[in-house]
Amino acid sequence: MTAYRLDKTPIHIGPGTAATPIDGFEFTGEGFGAYIEAHCTPDEPGRLAMVEHSPERWGAWECHTEGDEVVIMLTGKAEFIQEIDGEERRTVVSPGEAVINPKGVWHSADVIEPFSAVYLTPCPGTKHRPRS
Repeated sequence: MTAYRLDKTPIHIGPGTAATPIDGFEFTGEGFGAYIEAHCTPDEPGRLAMVEHSPERWGAWECHTEGDEVVIMLTGKAEFIQEIDGEERRTVVSPGEAVINPKGVWHSADVIEPFSAVYLTPCPGTKHRPRS
């Protein structure tokens, strides 16, 4: 048995019960691209389980086209924002709480206290746009 730090070695959750640690993962655009190419298929994009730290307001919006994303707050506090039907819907999330970013919904976050969260993300097809 091995323990993994999800902020260093995320785990791909694939079809059925498959779980694959992604050794040497880089939290960059290129790193996510290489992960998608190696582990995801159009029929089964899977989810990437990872921990990310957010010390400040997110500078972009993102949207996942292949499925819902689950965010589980570990430490800190944030206000997650979703654009639904042209309106911003805001939810404050604290440790032990979770939010779901539905498939196709643009979302971002404002940091109330620097936070760490577990993300269960369908990575293929993820889009980004700047936030003003």
